[in-house]
Amino acid sequence: MAWYLVFWRNRSTATVVPAASASQARSRAQRQQKRGYGAIVAARRANPQDSQLIRRGVWVRRRRDGSSPQFGSARSKARARRQRSAYRHWL
Repeated sequence: MAWYLVFWRNRSTATVVPAASASQARSRAQRQQKRGYGAIVAARRANPQDSQLIRRGVWVRRRRDGSSPQFGSARSKARARRQRSAYRHWL
């Protein structure tokens, strides 16, 4: 049994489900689907870093492109922070 991250069309966060395969992960996540989530766009197996976070009970954050804001160099985190603050007035 592995952890899978199931991504939704209208939602930025993924649903985490334990499953043996991607298709099983999709069907398990479907049961947790709420109104407004949209369709499932992808079911990806959680990498070892994510699995470690899941076991610790930490909320896993993943971007659509697969990169993580939780891991990375201080420079890359600072760049992401600057990019967010540049758009903050617009949000």
